[in-house]
Amino acid sequence: MKYFEASNSLFLLNEQQRNQFSRLEYYDYFYHLIHPDFHSLSFANFSLSDLWVYYYFEEVPIINSEHALHYLLRNFMLNEVLISAKFKRLKKTTIGSYTNALMAAVLTVNLFMDILSELLSSIPKEESDFYMKFENSSKQLFNDRFATYEHYPKKLVLIETMIIKSMRGYLEQHEATYTDRKLNVIRFMDQFTITKRELFELPVV
Repeated sequence: MKYFEASNSLFLLNEQQRNQFSRLEYYDYFYHLIHPDFHSLSFANFSLSDLWVYYYFEEVPIINSEHALHYLLRNFMLNEVLISAKFKRLKKTTIGSYTNALMAAVLTVNLFMDILSELLSSIPKEESDFYMKFENSSKQLFNDRFATYEHYPKKLVLIETMIIKSMRGYLEQHEATYTDRKLNVIRFMDQFTITKRELFELPVV
């Protein structure tokens, strides 16, 4: 699976943005910072790329409505970021910087993956295992060749919808904890940018 192809993005990118997006392959080491339970799964890696787009570009591109319907969990997480003033605050230090935008994206993805890890442990193991096996496959499963298989993609979509409903409920019930987690991301990014400046930028003479 190629995580650096603009065609996989939740956004509709223009040619210049697509070229900038393709350069993510030179920063693939950031993808290894994803929560260890999820770093090998495509939807987590694609989510990191989605959020990089949000943090990197000053103007947020238009969302690909078709992909939004196919990748429900990715779209849910992206929308949580889009409506959050605290995540928007991070953009002051990430716009135009590959590394800053990627680090902010990693921290944001891990915030949601920590919550997802808790939610997956609370649903039946059979359904959890099924979702983890076919995660991010809903687009492929909508292909006509799967039409004869009763549980595809319906079962995957139902489980994903249940996960999203549970995550939405979690965020509402644990609003204070969710806010603290977002603030931790902001604090980390503040320190990250300061440390990066001290290590790599030449002092003003």
